[in-house]
Amino acid sequence: MRKRKRNSRLLPYAAGLIVGYIAALLVSMLAAALLSLTDAAVQTAGAAAVLAMSIGSFLCGQTAGIIKHRDGLKTGALCGIAFALPLMILSAVFGGGWSAMFFVKLLLCVSFAAVGGVAGVNREEKP
Repeated sequence: MRKRKRNSRLLPYAAGLIVGYIAALLVSMLAAALLSLTDAAVQTAGAAAVLAMSIGSFLCGQTAGIIKHRDGLKTGALCGIAFALPLMILSAVFGGGWSAMFFVKLLLCVSFAAVGGVAGVNREEKP
């Protein structure tokens, strides 16, 4: 009798978070380099941060969806919450409190990760 391979239930989420944070870090570094070269206004730094967070959360949900192969919307939404939680805590601590942008960022993270989770589950596997 063959033993069934048991995968950890947290593996898709952990892998998704790792990929998402690496992607967000790379996008942030690219945006910082572009902003410093172009002498852009300070307001564009916030837009670059939202872009990095959106791309990171999408890839977080997509990676988890690819690994889990089911429940893409739920998997992606949970990944989005887990992805946003440390960012929101740091934002509340260093940003001085809660603002309307806090909820916008949380909604963006959850929605992009949910879409990424669905895209990951529906991705065709290579033959």
